Order: sequence, then C-alpha cells, then structure tokens
Amino acid sequence: MNSPDFLNVDLCLESKSALRCLAREFGSKVIVLFSGRMKGRHCLYLEIAGADRSQDRALNAFCSLVEALSERGKSMWAAAVKKEFDLGYEARLSLKLANRFTIRPNTLRRVTRLGATVAVTIYRERDAAMRVPQKTRENEGQGATAKARRRNSSTRR
Repeated sequence: MNSPDFLNVDLCLESKSALRCLAREFGSKVIVLFSGRMKGRHCLYLEIAGADRSQDRALNAFCSLVEALSERGKSMWAAAVKKEFDLGYEARLSLKLANRFTIRPNTLRRVTRLGATVAVTIYRERDAAMRVPQKTRENEGQGATAKARRRNSSTRR
C-alpha cells in the first residue's frame, strides 16, 4: 500500500467568542488561514508556519502551542465549541489500489487530552483534479481551508 501525499495540518477553531487573541498568542509560529465570523460563530483556521512534512510533527507542534497557552488562552481554548485538527492529504490512487497512513499513539493521546478531534481531508491527485471543472471540485463544506490547502500544496511542489 502506498501512503497518500501529506499536505498539511489545519487547526480549525469555532467559538461563540472572538478567537483573535489565540492567534496573537501563537504568534509567528502559525499561519492564519482565516479569522472571522461564519454562520454566527467566530472562526480561526491555522497552520503551523514552516514546511513541516510530517503529520505527527505538525500535530505535536500544535499541541505544544496549546499546552503553553496563558490562563486566558486556555480559557478561550476550553470555550471553543469546535477544536479540530484537519489532516490534509492528496490521494495517490492512480499508483496503488489503496492508500493508508498512521498517527502515533502518543500524538493521539496529546490531541485527545486537549479535547480536540482529528479530521482527514483527502484531495484527489493534482493532475486528475486539473481535468475536472472547478465547480465540481469545490465542495460547499470545505470553504476557506480547502482553498488555502490547494494554494499551499501548489507552492510546495
């Protein structure tokens, strides 16, 4: 089995309260993909700064940032109604019949201690996706993070 091509990990936060203070506290260690309101909630979508090519390293980097938050930051984290680490991959189905990946147990324990969930987003291969009209590639629920992932994956190649 072939591993899918790891793209990045996004941290997706949603809250009834503003989240900009968290982005400021994380500082230059993160890239803000989106900060604002959607559907009546405050949203903050982040990515670890730098070209980290390992899902476990990116997840652990996020966990370290959250664990080091100030008391105010930890309160904001706890109040968030959505705390999700979204792992982005590009499928390699044309090369193999199936793709798989693993997350280390210690990494999963850190994520769950923070009260967060893990989501996985699989994007079709770039060459195949380029042949599909834009409207069919855009899923309504993917929004800003999917666009940012596609933009970031095209600059990393």
